[in-house]
Amino acid sequence: MHHNRNHSFRLVGLCLSLALAYLVGCGGKPARVSGIVTVDGKPLEQGTVAFSPASGGMRATGIIQGDGSYEIRTNRESGLDIGEYAVAVSSRELLFHGGPDQPPMPGKYLAPKRYGKTQTSGLRFSVKKGSNSINIELSSEGGEADRN
Repeated sequence: MHHNRNHSFRLVGLCLSLALAYLVGCGGKPARVSGIVTVDGKPLEQGTVAFSPASGGMRATGIIQGDGSYEIRTNRESGLDIGEYAVAVSSRELLFHGGPDQPPMPGKYLAPKRYGKTQTSGLRFSVKKGSNSINIELSSEGGEADRN
């Protein structure tokens, strides 16, 4: 009798562990997005990329590396959910004024200012399950890299 009860507790424990693993997921969102950001064909060397779901919800972001590459994350999780997204790209020079305890001041725009907001960027992408390679090509035509 004692043996059957012990076996039952192990079985319940296993079922609870599997249910918890299913609910929590296995590390991240169902889609991955990465790519290269360019302005007039040249890699953008710094800044951020933001993917905002068209249906509302949590925005996912990525930091642009020195070679123009980026990878999207939702908070601390890698990837993002499947769906339609409006995208913004923001990049400004950082000017260091004052002492070491003061934050840098934003300088001139390295990418045209209109790309900094999803409402004006004109950038829309569809994200599918799995790996998505989305290269973002920006143009300075029709709007210069403004100062403010």
